[in-house]
Amino acid sequence: MKPYLPQNDPDPTKRKYFLERKLEEYEFDYDFLPPMAMLKDVPAVENFSTKYIAERAVETADLPINMLAVKTRGLWDPLDELQDYEDYFPVLPKPNVIKTYQTDDSFCEQRLCGANPMALRQIKEMPLDFEFTIQELQRKFGESIDLAEKLANGNLYITDYRPLSFVKGGTYERGRKYLPTPLAFFCWRSSGFSDRGQLVPIAIQLNPALGKQSQLITPFDDPLAWFHAKLCVQIADANHHEMSSHLCRTHFVMEPFAIVTARQLADNHPLNILLKPHFRFMLANNDLGRKRLVNRGGPVDELLAGTLQESLQIVVNAYKEWSLDQFALPTEIKNRGVDDAEKLPHYPYRDDGMLLWNAIKNFVSEYLKLYYKTPEDLRADFELQAWAQELVSQSGGRVKGVPDRIEKLEQLIDIATAVMFTCGPQHAAVNYPQYEYMTFMPNMPLAGYKQMTSEGTIPDRKSLLSFLPPPKQTADQLSILFILSAYRYDRLGYYDNNFPDPEAQQILVTFQQDLNEVERKIELNNKSRLIKYNYLKPRLVTNSISI
Repeated sequence: MKPYLPQNDPDPTKRKYFLERKLEEYEFDYDFLPPMAMLKDVPAVENFSTKYIAERAVETADLPINMLAVKTRGLWDPLDELQDYEDYFPVLPKPNVIKTYQTDDSFCEQRLCGANPMALRQIKEMPLDFEFTIQELQRKFGESIDLAEKLANGNLYITDYRPLSFVKGGTYERGRKYLPTPLAFFCWRSSGFSDRGQLVPIAIQLNPALGKQSQLITPFDDPLAWFHAKLCVQIADANHHEMSSHLCRTHFVMEPFAIVTARQLADNHPLNILLKPHFRFMLANNDLGRKRLVNRGGPVDELLAGTLQESLQIVVNAYKEWSLDQFALPTEIKNRGVDDAEKLPHYPYRDDGMLLWNAIKNFVSEYLKLYYKTPEDLRADFELQAWAQELVSQSGGRVKGVPDRIEKLEQLIDIATAVMFTCGPQHAAVNYPQYEYMTFMPNMPLAGYKQMTSEGTIPDRKSLLSFLPPPKQTADQLSILFILSAYRYDRLGYYDNNFPDPEAQQILVTFQQDLNEVERKIELNNKSRLIKYNYLKPRLVTNSISI
């Protein structure tokens, strides 16, 4: 299948007929989660292959064996010790975080290279509506770090979960679930691990809605109170991760691109050939997710802190803030103030992500230059222009951050790079860490199961344990997150059907060599890291959102 721009295709009639059929097969649906554009029915060609189904079954075969081996518990039997949560891994490998989860080092590292490394944000003034001054924060924390100086120098950071405060909580068999919405402060300290410096926690405001009546908990307070405060951050981060960073900003925002590409670009269009492997199984996967994950009584309804409607509202809110251009990696990290390696020397998600971003952008640039040699090639490509127009249209993909007409090659390069990065590395960064960080409940449960203690009350060990998920929810959270992170269908930059154009094939070979070099650099980076960050190693990144 030789690639042609539509204006140069020797068989335009065949091409036109092909696209007319695609318009019928791929229809938009706006009813599932307005205003988001999704696919109405999945065409047979998008379904999982027998190879995919067989391989995935093999990769997840240990799960039922593990769960059978877990000591049988009654539905109402409490988990009495933190150790009890370790017993849920008799066959499956125990996450390494079990050894370190109670430490401040682990807590801070998860802001930089955990399941959700996109919540940390630099501040240069105290957060809006924060009731305490920097001086009051200093008095509470102590004098070991000059916080006013750190603030002025851009070395203070926050994770702010107050936007989730509309979530009032769902129910489970024995009562209510709860979502803490804390505000957490961190500081980059120049001395620390391997003389590189490290991120350290400063304070956590448990209930910002109470203003000055709310507690500021610091690492120097009662150890159980501090552990409870960190746990509140972890629960909030888990809900932000699943509904915003993961489901919305990878799965759902990429769906319109797959639909519009199928509808508007012929199968021999160079851009279709480039993008198609990065959409493989995504539409079927998203459809399966809507039917089995975010359905009434499904895992999101059962396990996340909010009601199903509240959890889906997190998705909608995240979608309203998303645009392709602002969430392209270089721009997104700049918007959060975490792009400067002088200010924040250690940030594995950023550092490894930028290596991959640059490799992808170089590949996309060289590939598209093969077919768009002049600005006129772009302007005359009526399929490309129809693609851009339908992406942004309210009767089409409703995508933000994309022009409705593509005039410059740089525009197309930026769009294609952002799409490929989101479908590959970005999804890998939020999907595959789930097993390590989110299957051991004392590290990152999806909900709290007891209302937070009254302000000023120090939790005891019993109340802390009752805050964690009970046996059934523990088993179910472990099971679903294992299933979601156990299988990789393919490998970034390696395609089942290589490019038909020999020139493009050579560019692909160069891309694969660049990815090997990225792998080498990441392995070198890991030698000086407190925790190895493997989730953006190219050989562990898939091309598409295929799981």
